[in-house]
Amino acid sequence: MDETAPRSRKRGTLRDRPLGRILILAVVLGAAVLAARSCADNNPDISQERAVAIALSVATFVPDDHQVRFLRRGIPSQGVWVVSLYQGDPRQPTRVQLVVIDSETGEIVDDNA
Repeated sequence: MDETAPRSRKRGTLRDRPLGRILILAVVLGAAVLAARSCADNNPDISQERAVAIALSVATFVPDDHQVRFLRRGIPSQGVWVVSLYQGDPRQPTRVQLVVIDSETGEIVDDNA
């Protein structure tokens, strides 16, 4: 081998190297996490207590108790309160009414009546 000949060392781009691929993947995943967190508003304008009061105002019977959940649904996602009003044992209620309330406006989306 000729000592004066320059040594040829293959230098690829960053994306061709394993460490480069890992760095690119980490950057893309980080951007996706930041975008997802910034798009999801988990602080509804209507409180849980207000949602229950709205649901009770449209109840078709006098409930023994209620359960409340905050959910996101649809595309684009919309935050809603789902209030379940029931009579009897929570595991086997005798009567149930689900009321879905927009978490931003307080408007009843569905009252299951």
